[in-house]
Amino acid sequence: MKRLIALFIVLIMTAALFAGCGGGGNKVIRVWVGEESVEFYQKICNEYVAAHEDFGYTVEVKGMDTGAVAGTISNDPTAAADIYTVAHDNIGKLASTQCAKPIGDQSLIDQVLADNPESFRKVIYSTLNGTEYLYGVPYISQALFLYYNKALVTEEQAKSFEGLREAARAAGTKAVTVTGDDGFNMSFALLATKVSDHSTTVKIYEGAESVSGGSKGTSNCQGDDTIAIMRWLQDYAADENGFKWASPDGWDADLDKSNKGVLAVIGGAWHYNTAKAALGETNLGIALIPTFTLTEKAVEGLSGVSAGDVYRGGTFADCKCFMINASSDKNKYAKEQELIKFMSSKESQNRSYVECLNVPAYAGASSYIEQCYNEGKVTESQYNLAAMQVSMAEWGIPQPFVTGTLNSYYYSKNAPSVFRAIIDKTAYPTTGDTILAETESLAGIRKALYLAEYLWMHGTVPKEFPQSLPSHD
Repeated sequence: MKRLIALFIVLIMTAALFAGCGGGGNKVIRVWVGEESVEFYQKICNEYVAAHEDFGYTVEVKGMDTGAVAGTISNDPTAAADIYTVAHDNIGKLASTQCAKPIGDQSLIDQVLADNPESFRKVIYSTLNGTEYLYGVPYISQALFLYYNKALVTEEQAKSFEGLREAARAAGTKAVTVTGDDGFNMSFALLATKVSDHSTTVKIYEGAESVSGGSKGTSNCQGDDTIAIMRWLQDYAADENGFKWASPDGWDADLDKSNKGVLAVIGGAWHYNTAKAALGETNLGIALIPTFTLTEKAVEGLSGVSAGDVYRGGTFADCKCFMINASSDKNKYAKEQELIKFMSSKESQNRSYVECLNVPAYAGASSYIEQCYNEGKVTESQYNLAAMQVSMAEWGIPQPFVTGTLNSYYYSKNAPSVFRAIIDKTAYPTTGDTILAETESLAGIRKALYLAEYLWMHGTVPKEFPQSLPSHD
C-alpha cells in the first residue's frame, strides 16, 4: 500500500481520529522507557528542555517492563504515558486499537528512514483506514546470543554446540539452557539457518498485511531442514551433557559458577547483569549462538539436507520503539515528535549504549561500539555483549507480527508447547488425538510441525489432520 507520510495528511487524520482524546492541556510530557534506562533518559530530556527555552514542557520519565507494557496500554490508554516504549511486534496491535498516533513530523520520518536498516523499516508501519503510516521509532536493538562460563569453556568450544557438549562432559554437567520455553527464546532452533548460504525453509507470516483482518501471509515450519533440526535437538536434549530446560530455581541458578548446573545460556542483553552476577566479570564469556552439525540420524529419510550440514542457531532480531499515545493531549503532538527525534537520534543512542548498555538500533552502529571499546569506555564483556548482538542480526529476522492477532496466534495458542513436546518426545493431546505419542518417528514429527503451523495461521487446532504431509491449509 502507498505510504502517505506528508505531514499535513497525517495531521488531518490525527485530528479526525483523536479529537477530544486525552486531555488536560498540562505542561508535562510523560515518557515510559525500560526500567534500566530511566535515569539516563530523564537526564538527557532535562538537558534538552534546558537547552530549548521554546520547548514549553517539562518531561517526566518512568521505568516500565517493556515486555508487558503493551497490555497495560491496551487496558487503559488514558492512564499511559504520552510517549511509551514497546517492542516493534506490538505496533500493529496498538495502532489497530487506536492506542497510538501515527508519526507526522517529516523531519522525524526522514531521520527514521535514513538511520535504520531495512529490516527495521519494514516493521514500524501499520495500516489505518487502508493507508500505511509510520508508528514506531526504533532506538534500541535486541537479539539472542550466548553467555558462557569462560573458566570451563574455551573460546573455540563456545563456537559450536558440539564444543559446548565436550566442555560439559569434562565438567560433569549440562552444556546449555535457555531463559524460557516460549516462542521467542526457542527461536534459536526454529530460525537456525545453514551456515554456507543462510538458507531455511521456515516462513512466519511472510507477506502479512498490517491491517487488522488482512492477509496473514505465508507460514511454513514443515520443511525437511526443520525436521532435521528438531531431530538434532531431541538427541542433544537427551544427551546427559547436552541441552536442558531451566530448573525451577531459574537459569541463573543453573549457570552460577558455584553450582555448575550448566555451562552456557542463550539470552539477550537484558540478561547481562544477571549472567554477570552468576559467573562474575572475569568468567563471563559472550559469543554468537553456536553452530551445530546435522547427524546421519537427524537427516535419515529426508531430502534437501545431508549429514555434515552445518547450521547456526537463529534469533528474532528486534527493535524497541518510541510510540505516541493516541490519548495524549493533541496540543502536545508536535513537541512529542520533537522529543522523540532527539531521544532516538544517533547521538542519544550512542550515549545510551555507553551509560546503559542499550545497543543502538541504527545501521552501522558496530563502528561506534568498537570505538567505545578501543577508547576504554566499556569493558570487554560490555563490548562483546553489543558486538555479538549486532552480529546475530545477520542470523535473524525481526518478529513479523504486524497485527495483534498474529502476535497472539504465534505466542499464545500453544504452538510453543508443541515444540517443547517435540524436543522432550512427550505426548501433546489435542481434540482427542494424542498426536505426539510417536515423536521419535518421522511421521510423528511431521504431524506435530503441521499442528504448530496450523496454530500460527488459525489460532486453533485442526478438526482433522491431512492424509498427506506436509500440508499448508
